[in-house]
Amino acid sequence: MPARLKDLALPVIPVTPATTAAAAFSLFLSDPALFAVPVRLSEGGAASYGLVTRLRLTEALAGPNGRDVYAARSVTHLVGPQPVIASGEAPAALVAKTAAEQSSSALTDGIIVMDKGNYLGIVSPTALLKAIAEENAARARSQQTAQKKLDDLKRQLTRLSESRARTLAFIGHEIRTPLTGIMGVADLLETQLPPGEPKRLARTISQSGQHLERLLSDLLDLSRIDAGKLAITNQPIELRQFAVETRDLWLPQFDEKRVNLRIGVATGAEARIESDAGRLRQILFNLVSNAMKFTDRGQVTVTLATAPSPDGLMLTMRVADTGRGITDADKARLFDAFEQSESADAFSGSGLGLAIARSLARRLGGQIILSDNPGGGCVFTVALPVIKAGPRLAVENKPEGSGGRFDLGEVLLAEDHEASAFVIREALIAAGWRVETVADAAAAITRIGQRRYQVILTDVHMPHGGGEAVLRAARFGSGLNALTPVVAVTADASPERRTACDRAGFSGLIEKPIRPRPLIATLADILISSGQPRRAAGA
Repeated sequence: MPARLKDLALPVIPVTPATTAAAAFSLFLSDPALFAVPVRLSEGGAASYGLVTRLRLTEALAGPNGRDVYAARSVTHLVGPQPVIASGEAPAALVAKTAAEQSSSALTDGIIVMDKGNYLGIVSPTALLKAIAEENAARARSQQTAQKKLDDLKRQLTRLSESRARTLAFIGHEIRTPLTGIMGVADLLETQLPPGEPKRLARTISQSGQHLERLLSDLLDLSRIDAGKLAITNQPIELRQFAVETRDLWLPQFDEKRVNLRIGVATGAEARIESDAGRLRQILFNLVSNAMKFTDRGQVTVTLATAPSPDGLMLTMRVADTGRGITDADKARLFDAFEQSESADAFSGSGLGLAIARSLARRLGGQIILSDNPGGGCVFTVALPVIKAGPRLAVENKPEGSGGRFDLGEVLLAEDHEASAFVIREALIAAGWRVETVADAAAAITRIGQRRYQVILTDVHMPHGGGEAVLRAARFGSGLNALTPVVAVTADASPERRTACDRAGFSGLIEKPIRPRPLIATLADILISSGQPRRAAGA
């Protein structure tokens, strides 16, 4: 508790005006700790007081003819001007602060303390400064303790965030693998069944699996953002190509819903910028998905633009729809995780899309603004700082491999999860490949030393060595598969896993859940673009 003046006051009895300087001096001689003597200047209900300090009295008596002049005279002649008088309830720190600001005598002569009009005592400058120093020291200790608690709490929160991210990553890994069985088999059934109710049921299973996968990806992204583990990688982006790719991806879904989709780049916008293309795409796709979800007729218009900013260049992505609009109550909470508009139906999603979009925008140094569309609906505007990219270099378009067509050969698949192996094998066989399947790394290593394959697919986590053991056997084993592309298959969709696989020397990576069409397309791209296989780092 802050010290009050009455806690510091010394009950020194005031002297009367009749007291001589010599008599007052004898008081100081009898008490070395006495720093001042209060003088009652008037009597009655409104008594007034003054202070005679030891220093002022000593200097007066020690001066030329001082004893002759002052010794027998009233001590009132040595009272200091305008003594500081304060209430005993006043905080010492506040009185000292006021004294310092007003250059009063409190810090040199002391303070006369009153309690409801009655004299209480005096406070010395030393006691006042000591009390303040003790308060400051106590406050500093308290702040240090609070800061330590805050730092400990931050570390705990960081550990909790990291633990949650690891837990979700583990759960994601465990869920993505059986999702391959659900979604992959549903896709295989849908391609093989004739039109009718069974085909529709297979499509429903596949779509439900896609919804679960999106929810899982959103949760993982949100946990990475919260844990500060979301990496940002800048690269050149062609704005018009970015717009075309977005239109081509979303146009079939808009056509199915019979809603117009317009995507364009504003006149005068920079043709090439540098930013994280994946994160920009994720932000824009979440906003486009949200706009399509709540627009039943009319159109969704996406405009990409750039403008100079004080720090360089600003990219604006504007998504306007003619949908149902958003109430003011919904606007206040729409960007919070797991929140949805009141007009959303039960199948409108998890409520994570806009929260992730805003978090990503902030991670990139920008923001998202929501406003009403004058023609009905709403407008989401994303403003992000970007860098102006230089001209395109010829090497950027240079193909890595020989390109062209290739003949389908034999594939070695190393996969310990039976459902995943089934989906991959059936999809590859349906596409025309011959597939040999093994259930662990040891069996794959044995086959690599005995037979040449067109491509090797290996799960990263398997008994008896895992995917990297399979990769080493291919690259540094008998030589039969030294040039064979080795592709990692994993349910770990984290950027860290992709980086690790790239550094290890895998020719590519296929993430679970496995879908037949994307699997075939990815595998074809890897085979077309593969020249000499990359060596493992440090090999």
